[in-house]
Amino acid sequence: MGAVVALSAMQSNAQPAQTTNHEPYASRYSSTTPKLHYEFPFQMMWDDAVLTSVHSGKPTLAFDLDLDDSVSIRLAQKIIDNKGLRDFITAHFEPAMNDFAVDPPPAVGMDSLKHLGWRLSGLEKDYGIMVRPAMIVIGTDKKEIDRIVFPEKLTAKGIEHRLTDILQGRNTLGSTIAAFWRDTTSIVMREKLIDMFEQRSKYDSVLYHLQGLAKADVPSVARTAAIRYAYLRLQVEGNSQPLEAFMAALGPHGEDSTLHYALLDKLLDHYKQAKNNDSVAATYDRIMAFTGQRDPDLLNDYAWQLANYSKDVDHAYALVNEAIGKNGQDADYYDTRALVDGRMHHYDEAIRDEETAVSFAKKDDKSYFEEQLGYYKKLKGEVEKLQAEQSTKAEHPGASAPNLKKLEK
Repeated sequence: MGAVVALSAMQSNAQPAQTTNHEPYASRYSSTTPKLHYEFPFQMMWDDAVLTSVHSGKPTLAFDLDLDDSVSIRLAQKIIDNKGLRDFITAHFEPAMNDFAVDPPPAVGMDSLKHLGWRLSGLEKDYGIMVRPAMIVIGTDKKEIDRIVFPEKLTAKGIEHRLTDILQGRNTLGSTIAAFWRDTTSIVMREKLIDMFEQRSKYDSVLYHLQGLAKADVPSVARTAAIRYAYLRLQVEGNSQPLEAFMAALGPHGEDSTLHYALLDKLLDHYKQAKNNDSVAATYDRIMAFTGQRDPDLLNDYAWQLANYSKDVDHAYALVNEAIGKNGQDADYYDTRALVDGRMHHYDEAIRDEETAVSFAKKDDKSYFEEQLGYYKKLKGEVEKLQAEQSTKAEHPGASAPNLKKLEK
C-alpha cells in the first residue's frame, strides 16, 4: 500500500480558444499531449466547479489526471469518446478537470510524498487523493461524498453505474462504514472497509481494522490479517517489531516453518530496498541458521550483496568460494567472484573467473558474461596504462598515483 499521489489553476470556466493548431499549447505547457488535454470535455477547474456547485445544487465531479501518463490518457479518451457518459455527467454534476501534467502550481510546491516523492496538487492536498487518475465527488458543502479509485479499469457504462451509486448513497465509503457499525462481527464488511481505506491510503484506519480481523474466530482470516498488519508496519514505518513478534509465535514445523522462511525473505527484501547493509547481512545469517543449511544460491547472493554495498570483500570472497565449493559449474557464482576480484584489484583473477562463467553459461546468458569479461579486460588495460605512466614520472615529486577507483564501476 503506500502510494500517495497528484494540479493547479487555469482560468475559471474558460473554454479553450478555437484553433486548428495546437502547437502554441505544446510550447506553453509541459504536457506532451496538449491536443488530448484541450479535447477533454470538462475544462472548468475543480475549485471553480466547487464554487459553482454551491449555486447550482449539483455536486462537483473532479477528474484528477496526469495526461503525460498512459493510464490517465486511457481514462480521458474513454470520456472523450462516449457522448452518453458525457451527457450523464453534465446532467448530474458540475464536472471539472485537474490535469497535473498541464497545470503545475506556480509555486513549485515540492511535497515529497513519503514513498513516491511526487508533488501534490491543491485538490490532492485538500482531499487526500492518493492514486492518480481518480474521480472525486464533492458536495455543495465542499466535503467529499465519495470517489472512484482506478476509474480507468471501468467501462464507460461502469463509470456511469458507479456515479449513480454515489448519487444514491450506495456502496460508498460512508454507507459501508454505517453498515459495518450495524454489525461489527461481519468479516466481509470489515474486509471491504479495509480495501476502501487502503485505496485511499488511510493508514491508521487500515491498521485499526486489520487488528480487528486478527482477532477473528476464523484462524485463516486472523492469520492473514496479522501478517498484513505486521508487513504494513514494516513497509510504511520501517518497524520490524510486529513482524518479529509474529514470527516468534510460529511453530517449528510444517506450514509455520514455511511461513517463517517466507517472512524472513520479505524482511531481507525490505532491508535491501532500504540499503540497510548491516541488517541485510544479519538476515542472511538468520535465514541460514533457520534452515540449518548453507544453500549455495543464498551464499552467492550474500556475497554479491557484500561486494556491491559494503567494504567487507574478504567475507564476500569466503562466501562465494563456499558456494563454488558446493556447485562448481554455476556461471553466476564465478561472475560474483569476478566482481569480488575486481573490488580487490585482482584483475587477472577477475578475467579468469569471468572466462569460467562464460564457459558454464547457458546460451541465452552468454552475451552478459562476455560483456563482463570485456569490461574486466578493459579495466586491466587501463590500470596497466596508468601504472606505466606513473613509472615514467617516478622521478618527479609531483607525480600522482593512478586513481584505480575512478576506473571501476
